[in-house]
Amino acid sequence: MTSPESSENLPEQELEEYSEDDLIHSMDEMFISMMRFTKKQILEESIHQSVITPPQFGMLICLKHLGSLTMKELSEKMDLTHGAATGLVDRLHRLGLVERERSSEDRRVVYVALTEEGQQLITRIEQRRHEILRKIIAQLNPEERRLMLKIDRFVKEKLMNYVE
Repeated sequence: MTSPESSENLPEQELEEYSEDDLIHSMDEMFISMMRFTKKQILEESIHQSVITPPQFGMLICLKHLGSLTMKELSEKMDLTHGAATGLVDRLHRLGLVERERSSEDRRVVYVALTEEGQQLITRIEQRRHEILRKIIAQLNPEERRLMLKIDRFVKEKLMNYVE
């Protein structure tokens, strides 16, 4: 049997012959390829001659989507220990990508929020990634686009059972 990596060159009837294990391997490779792609886009973006790591970028994305969070909330949302979250915030703060603000009600509580520079970094990385994805999508015919969207919705829906 031909490996799943070369499945784009196979006739339809041969694609139907793939086993469940072949499909699992193929999907796993796709996810890994997407992680590598995203990591490459993140690492290519430098701030003050410092490379942003994927965990740092993940924290910036978390703050973009959820807004200002306490350190406790941020560490819980990111599934990090308080110490690990503090280390990430320290580095992002030194780079000017996040800001800290003490609560006026309780000085022990520290809020973390994106700075304008942090938002601009996210935008640059997203634009770079989207430009590449546009080139890939341009090669799909309408039926392939519909199929891609259907698979995307299905996989996201099913994976959510294992994420939350």
